[in-house]
Amino acid sequence: MKISFIIPVYNVESYLHQCVDSILSQTYRDIEIILVDDGSPDKCPQICDEYAGKDSRVIALHKTNGGLSDARNYGLDNATGDYVTFVDSDDFWSENNSLDKLVTVLNKNPDLDFVGYNCRYFFQNDNKYSKWQLFPEVLTNPINNNAALVELSKNGYFAVSACMKLIKRQFLVDNHIYFKVGQLSEDIPWFINLIDSADKCMFTNDYVYTYRQITNGNSISHNIGTRNVDTIIEIINDEIKNLDNRSLNKE
Repeated sequence: MKISFIIPVYNVESYLHQCVDSILSQTYRDIEIILVDDGSPDKCPQICDEYAGKDSRVIALHKTNGGLSDARNYGLDNATGDYVTFVDSDDFWSENNSLDKLVTVLNKNPDLDFVGYNCRYFFQNDNKYSKWQLFPEVLTNPINNNAALVELSKNGYFAVSACMKLIKRQFLVDNHIYFKVGQLSEDIPWFINLIDSADKCMFTNDYVYTYRQITNGNSISHNIGTRNVDTIIEIINDEIKNLDNRSLNKE
């Protein structure tokens, strides 16, 4: 079973090594790492090429800047793995055996369209980690999409992040589950499309993924402006229009 890691790369030369090294160090070896240089203006293109030159499992792709969604879509179109997962290039995987654990889950449950996993936050300024809340037990076993969405709603949160899923590549391609280019909060409609199309999924409480939190006031997550609010309103309006066409039940 081959796993494709899709990593959009833009202006992250300080963090890219930790990101890629955390994946190359996985004990499960049948992987490919697709580094999508999205026209990065720093040393990232060179770093990508250096990794590709050192390890045949790393593929360096270079394109003109099109944004995160465009880079993810480009990576998916070039992936060859049985399953894919997305990684943001300033984040990293937590433990070396994380992928081994996930592959074991997939081998036991080959009918899963995707398996989600848990995450922790790394507060770089304070060098501290904080774990995200646990998924409810019912979600840690195979479950259909309607039941999964109900449980996620009951608990007051949605694991919408594309970076917290291991997904059948052909399932994404066949159902044309791509990211809307140029849209902020792109993971939200992407996740709704993902779970709407899935027959079965499950979530594990292994803390696989680490989100880097940089509290310098410059990151998108710390600057909420008119465009961010307008995007959320646009997503809500689009999803209201889509309700009647969803496979999800009334509940």
